[in-house]
Amino acid sequence: MTGRDYLKIWYRVQIGATLLVLAAMMVRNFNMGRQHVVTVLLAPVIILAIGLTIELLPKLPAIVRRLNAWLQGILQPLILVVAWDVITREIITLLRLPSRGVVSLMIIYYVVMFAPFASVIGGQLHSSIERFIFAVATFQVVFTPLVAFPDNLITSRLLLLALSTGAVGALAYFALIVTVMRAWKLSWPGLKPHWSGDFNWWILLGLVVIDLAMTFLNVGGVPSFSKVNWQLTLTAFEAAVAEETLFRFAILGILFYAWRNYRQRLPYALVTSSILFGLMHLTNAAEQGWEVTIYQAVAVIGIGLFFAVVYVYTGQLWLAMVMHGLFDWLSFLATGTATMANSHVGLTEWIAVLVELVIFGLITAWMMVGQRRKVMDRHVARLTGAKQHFDFQIQY
Repeated sequence: MTGRDYLKIWYRVQIGATLLVLAAMMVRNFNMGRQHVVTVLLAPVIILAIGLTIELLPKLPAIVRRLNAWLQGILQPLILVVAWDVITREIITLLRLPSRGVVSLMIIYYVVMFAPFASVIGGQLHSSIERFIFAVATFQVVFTPLVAFPDNLITSRLLLLALSTGAVGALAYFALIVTVMRAWKLSWPGLKPHWSGDFNWWILLGLVVIDLAMTFLNVGGVPSFSKVNWQLTLTAFEAAVAEETLFRFAILGILFYAWRNYRQRLPYALVTSSILFGLMHLTNAAEQGWEVTIYQAVAVIGIGLFFAVVYVYTGQLWLAMVMHGLFDWLSFLATGTATMANSHVGLTEWIAVLVELVIFGLITAWMMVGQRRKVMDRHVARLTGAKQHFDFQIQY
């Protein structure tokens, strides 16, 4: 049996257990006269029942399995989160167990909860556009842990912040994407360096120096560490892990594979992922003005381009995460908030961000030629499945 076989067994057991939990909640609310709750729970029960039935019937038409994959792919993450919330709440309230211990153990499960779903459902998606949509749609697991869980049951402020800031969800999303990327035979987030003789350590040092200079220029010097707190730190952690997982690891890997027959797939993918990274930040307009949001989106296009270059040249996702996390963390400490502090962007700021964009563009163009390009192309080949070992197998 391979690793994916075990994930399939886990998936079936998890869906069956979730069905039982939701069904029990329906019976309980029906007995309490809460018909509206029963009606709300009916839809996820039907969706999971369909998913489990199709999973257990292997000879169904391909179109049925594909439609089910999309139904489950969009809705099942949210259903699993609701069930996770219900189970956690019931364990605390009915069994009267300590909230801190229960929530801590449930957080550990939350981190790995979506791995079987990613392998079984995500693994059925074969086209690059399907994979792109799946990676973006499942980003919801970052911010939905508390969608059906009362905050007052979490007695530890640190655990509450870990859930509400998305820090726990970021780890869960990372596990989800790693699993589905392996199912697609696309990539593995570099943890062990694969640097050959053509890798230039001076270039790596230069990239690190540029990152540090950019980070400290952004905050106007060394920020005051008196503002360090868990909320800002965990928010920076969430951004670094979740956003790098989506835009550098998942989207770049998908684009590299989608454009595998294009000679210039490397620069195409770098620029495209960075533009998408900037567009994603437009969602911050819900918490800040449009003017500063557009300014932020333009700024992060350049920053995203730089992080993408660092990731592909080194083949190490963790390095891009560290750079991203440090950049955001020091920025948050400088302003005391995770959102843009100013409501107006002046001409000087616009000129500065455009100059920054040009600088990052020139750095990227320089990395696209010579031995540097050969190193990056070699890493692109490795990050899209070439010379990788997939699955593991246990012999009995």
